[in-house]
Amino acid sequence: MNWSITDSNGTPHSISCELKAFSSKVHIMVDGNLYKVKSSSWWVNLIDYAIDFPGANCHVVMVGRKARLAVNGTYQDDGSKYEPVAGIPAWVWVLVGISVVSGIFCGLLGICAAVLLTTFVYIPQAMKRNYKAVVIGFVGYLVVIALLFVLAFSMGAAMGAAGMA
Repeated sequence: MNWSITDSNGTPHSISCELKAFSSKVHIMVDGNLYKVKSSSWWVNLIDYAIDFPGANCHVVMVGRKARLAVNGTYQDDGSKYEPVAGIPAWVWVLVGISVVSGIFCGLLGICAAVLLTTFVYIPQAMKRNYKAVVIGFVGYLVVIALLFVLAFSMGAAMGAAGMA
């Protein structure tokens, strides 16, 4: 992604952002100077890199593979207000851990459900600070896991009873 801005002195500046393939490293180029930036999250790219020019406070923000530039508190792509990228709260990681461990006990379907919810609900919604959606997703996951557990237990009991007859 490439951007061009002009500071308050009328000096043009170029900013580019590139995610390296199969890596969590991001290269940010500012006026020909290369800066290697590492994500603040191990699960998803989460970067908020500040660049200051005279009269222009810039932030290169990357969430996942999507890079955006905010200048003086406004994103350049859609005009929305810039908010600092927040890290993912520890309690969300606890829910991720509970989901994965409980998923292991329910087999492949449980593990797949845990990974999908973590990737598409827990982490993205936590980054948007939509914690209600995280909790609703976790409660829904618990209901699904409980149903899988009851189904597996009842099938096992039915097979055991059939084997004794």
